[in-house]
Amino acid sequence: MSQPAPDLSAFEPASLVGATLDGRYELTGHLATGGMGAVFRAQHVHLRKEFAVKVLRPDLTTSPDLVERFRREAEIASALEHDNIVKVSDFGRSSEGYLFLVMELLQGESLFERLRREGVLPPAAAVPILWQICSALEAAHARGVVHRDLKPENVFLARTSSGREVTKILDFGIAKFMDPASGSATQAGVVVGTPEYLAPEQAMGTAVDARADVYAVGLIAWRMLVGHHPFKAEDARGLLMMQATRPVPPMVEWRQDLAAHPALVAAVAKACEKEAGARHQSAALLGDALAAALGPAFMIPPGATPAPAPSLDGLSPVQLRELLRTPSQAGGARTKMLAILAVGRARVSRLFTERLPRAARESVHQVRAHPVAWGIGTAALIGLAVAIGMFAHSRGRAVATARELLASNRALEARAVLDDALEHRPEDPELLELHTAAEQGVVRAEQEARLSRARTLHRSGRHAEAIEAYAAARAKGPLDDVALADLVSDLGRERSLADRATRVLRDEGARAVPAVLRAAATASGNHRLRGLTLARDLGAEDQIDRVAAWTGLLADSDCELRRAAARRLGELGDAAALAALRKAAQAKTETKGGLFSKPKQTPACGAPDADAAVRRIQAARLSPRR
Repeated sequence: MSQPAPDLSAFEPASLVGATLDGRYELTGHLATGGMGAVFRAQHVHLRKEFAVKVLRPDLTTSPDLVERFRREAEIASALEHDNIVKVSDFGRSSEGYLFLVMELLQGESLFERLRREGVLPPAAAVPILWQICSALEAAHARGVVHRDLKPENVFLARTSSGREVTKILDFGIAKFMDPASGSATQAGVVVGTPEYLAPEQAMGTAVDARADVYAVGLIAWRMLVGHHPFKAEDARGLLMMQATRPVPPMVEWRQDLAAHPALVAAVAKACEKEAGARHQSAALLGDALAAALGPAFMIPPGATPAPAPSLDGLSPVQLRELLRTPSQAGGARTKMLAILAVGRARVSRLFTERLPRAARESVHQVRAHPVAWGIGTAALIGLAVAIGMFAHSRGRAVATARELLASNRALEARAVLDDALEHRPEDPELLELHTAAEQGVVRAEQEARLSRARTLHRSGRHAEAIEAYAAARAKGPLDDVALADLVSDLGRERSLADRATRVLRDEGARAVPAVLRAAATASGNHRLRGLTLARDLGAEDQIDRVAAWTGLLADSDCELRRAAARRLGELGDAAALAALRKAAQAKTETKGGLFSKPKQTPACGAPDADAAVRRIQAARLSPRR
């Protein structure tokens, strides 16, 4: 019997809540809607276990190509068993004709949402996420699968029941099995994927392999560390042209503070090379380079799976040397060990072991004493892994490393070291004390990252975005002197920007007073008026010479400023303003007369206000005091 045709009317995901697909999955809530369908929270009616169920839009089920793409996503994703790839457990078509995909239910947010909220991530927060992406990709690439549509929306930062965050790659919907027989990973001339993160070879519709995913990770890293995408175009076609032809600019052009992380800048730049042969030749090598950029503070995220080591068969001496040049970090230890076995113990063991801590070197020396084990490699790998593990979990080393990192203002890295140590010694008072210090340092570092992004926007002339970024930073903590100076300078800009800056400064309160008073006393025109008005709102106007500040506006070319100054001086009632007010009250404006009449002089704009202020001050002086 054929399946009933699905309803091709407008897809309304909310209407499916409460439905049961294939008699097994009850849709209990709507989570999200995308271009191909919607994702629901669901419960298996027999197992009573919760899942996420992706339902294809009914109108798309009439397209054989899209149905095949959906089926391929299920096939590929279910075959990829890795901690950093979302698990797919089922696929089917309901009796109503809905195609659906069943996945593990994740709690958390996408990288896109994180970046939209935070703007930019500091290196110590970005690298562990990127390393997990690389680990997942290497697992996929090892099975001949290229994702081809990596972007922040397809990277999910899942929160486990224990509170640990794990990065997951989603949506293998346009992934492709590399076909060795054809020598091409995709059909030539066909462009697939999201333009913002397409590799040049994808943009040009030429052959694609795993290095296209490396390029996408490079651009994602660029976006995470800088705060925006490196390219901006009017439309998708323009963006594709940039991807195909324009070099990715250095990150330090936008974030000069990243110059303190040259290895990280170099790793991202290499991943973003236009020529596939100039990039890291595998996701594992990119992951190793990113991890190495953080130095000894980098540790494999708890529960994460290191990338599998690629086969070294057939690698050229140049490629083997690239493996050996990569500092030993996390998942790279296994790859490097295999490289040692491939090129010979005597030639490279000294260079390699010099980079390991003493415990690891001793382990390698012990392994070296057993030629059979060395030749096979298994015991060597086990011995090295144990030694590195013992080193990483050493309490004394953790304390020393954390203190060193805290002393150099690398609190996020210190916290990662302490998190790992506390898993083994959760009640250790010294570790707990250091962890508290690290948490406080992380808060400061995150605030500095927000402020750095806002400063960058302000320096580049994007003042509206900068003010919003400063407002977001102020919601998380106090602003620094540079931020306050930037916002006070914005008081002199167009009214909409000045009003927004005023709100942020008013929220900052007493800390904003010194910067506001400087503008009130030394600026001119509207800038001074807004500074004076804000100083008054903050209760700080009496901390400057108010008469001098306001009388300075009586001669301004703007009539409204003269009137505002006169009115305020009248309110202040200070006799020291009388001389300037009388002069302003006597100011005349000459108007041309007619053919037979003389020019006329009339009171200048603001003169009546100045005269009223004079009378008000004099009346106050003559009034008997009570």
